[in-house]
Amino acid sequence: MPLVNRALLVTLESAETLTAAITTFATAQGITLARASIEDFLQRPAASLHGCTHVVAVTDDIMLALLLQRACIENVSLGILPLDGRSRLYDWFQVPRAEDEAIALAFDDGAVAIDILRCNDELALGSVILGETPFLSAGHRLYRERARSWLRSMRYTLALLLISVRNLFAIHPFPATFTTGKDKTFKTAITGLIAIENDVNNAAARLLNTTISVQDGKVSTILIAPKSVMEYLAFLFTALVRGEQKVSRLPTAISYIKSSYLKIESPRPLRYLVDGRKRTAESIELEIQQGAVRMNLSDEYHALHEIQQDDKDMVKVDNLPTHEARVAMIQRKLPLFTHALEEDFKELFLQLRESARAPAHFLLLMVLSAIVATLGLFLSSAAVIIGAMVLAPLMAPIISLAMGILRGDRALLNTSLTSIGIGTLLALGTAALIALIIPFEKITPEMAGRLNPNLLDLGIAIAAGIAGAYAHARESVMKSLPGVAIAVALAPPLCVAGIGIGWMDLHIISGAMLLFLTNLVGIALAAALTFLVLGYAPILRARRGLAISLLLLGVISIPLSVSFYNIYTYWGIERDAGTTVFQIHGKQLHLKQLQVAIQRDKVLLRADVSARQVVDLDDLRALKQLLSERWGREVELEVTHRLQL
Repeated sequence: MPLVNRALLVTLESAETLTAAITTFATAQGITLARASIEDFLQRPAASLHGCTHVVAVTDDIMLALLLQRACIENVSLGILPLDGRSRLYDWFQVPRAEDEAIALAFDDGAVAIDILRCNDELALGSVILGETPFLSAGHRLYRERARSWLRSMRYTLALLLISVRNLFAIHPFPATFTTGKDKTFKTAITGLIAIENDVNNAAARLLNTTISVQDGKVSTILIAPKSVMEYLAFLFTALVRGEQKVSRLPTAISYIKSSYLKIESPRPLRYLVDGRKRTAESIELEIQQGAVRMNLSDEYHALHEIQQDDKDMVKVDNLPTHEARVAMIQRKLPLFTHALEEDFKELFLQLRESARAPAHFLLLMVLSAIVATLGLFLSSAAVIIGAMVLAPLMAPIISLAMGILRGDRALLNTSLTSIGIGTLLALGTAALIALIIPFEKITPEMAGRLNPNLLDLGIAIAAGIAGAYAHARESVMKSLPGVAIAVALAPPLCVAGIGIGWMDLHIISGAMLLFLTNLVGIALAAALTFLVLGYAPILRARRGLAISLLLLGVISIPLSVSFYNIYTYWGIERDAGTTVFQIHGKQLHLKQLQVAIQRDKVLLRADVSARQVVDLDDLRALKQLLSERWGREVELEVTHRLQL
């Protein structure tokens, strides 16, 4: 590479060793080298330059900003050599780590004009940070040493985690007005801001789904503006777990502005960091000066920052809280969940009020779904029963009930409960009538499957309630509602209870109605909590309705827990009996095709007994005694003997 013929060497006092190497290189290459201290050059540039148009500087991060500013004024080119190996200049300007390569690059005669970022007329080399952010500043030792080893990387991650936890209790959005280079102005409230210049590989930059280039005449600014504590937690999680990977889209708490000029104003004093140096101002102006200074930079730097010419600003601020009511709300106190504004849920409320009613088509669909479900239960046809689930319109008033519970809306509560009550009575009456007409009484497998609800059924109801509420709140997923209706199965247990009424069988009525109530309470509570998380009511307003719902859920959970325990007991007995080879009177007995039932402390066991010898009555009595001792319960056996040959 061609080298300059004449240069001024400016150094700090602690750079003797590197200065000697530079002097040796210049002598060997026939370069005329003048010398001055950095202080002299900054204070008396004309006297120091002696006609030189190129400056080689041995400097640290802080002094380089001042040197660039002076080089810009004096119209001289600049080659840089970091003072020590921990300098951020290696990362920011891709300076070669090999000393001889760095010295040769510093004397290169091919200096290129680059953009510089000014923050309130002060040069910012790496970044500008305003407010509370979960990132270490570029000047922090852990940040500078994070890539040196896995241990330092872990310490850096732990430091980020601690800062994030601290910020969780300290975050307080403040009002700010932004004006871009295209005179676009908007008011919002943010918790923090990061303007990125050469520090393009920091953790904040990885939250963007775009590439940052220093040579595009724009400053890339990341705005952190969560609307709730939960949204901030989601942002922290993304920031901590992404590692070195970029995101595919902006997190909901992040916005992005790319402009040649950005002004930030606030009624409160703004405390910010310029490359780690603390500053305070009434307003902040970020401005890019294109091609302001000429520097010797490596091929790696030019490959990373290709020169781009684009007059268009990039303003991605859809995630910002710009509505006056929301800005005022989060300034007072960041809520736990994002609150929906009136304009956000007006349409949803109208929809839920309509869904809470029981018009003629609701009554017709309820009767038809009950007919289909009851006949499907008698036929034990899963396909027919699924059709009845889709037909049943009970899901809509239950979701409306959830919103009524959440907001304490008595009118919505009364209308929803009335519709649910009418639908329930229609289903019970229709199923009971069909049960009386059909001339046989037989509990089919589909009926039996709805007589012993347990905690697993409650889990299904809760998941379906979340899905139902989310589908109502997000129009884009409304098409999933039929699947929600199928998953929760409201009509079949009602029809089984109706069949029990027709047969006057209390066991069928109680078991099926418990399943229906489980679905009803589980859906309503889960849907109410989902609406709460989505911000459709503050917690203080919702606490009474949620407390009543939780009480009902607790009451219902008692028999469900008993049933779940019984199922667990059945499973344990079946597994033990089916996997054990029983030694009875010298014979090996295997139990197959097991059916277990428990009545109080007695186990009723139906099974095939398989053995290679003939099994007599004494053998079976001994087996019964062995099982009773093994399980700690009286066992009643009903067996079929199978002979293995």
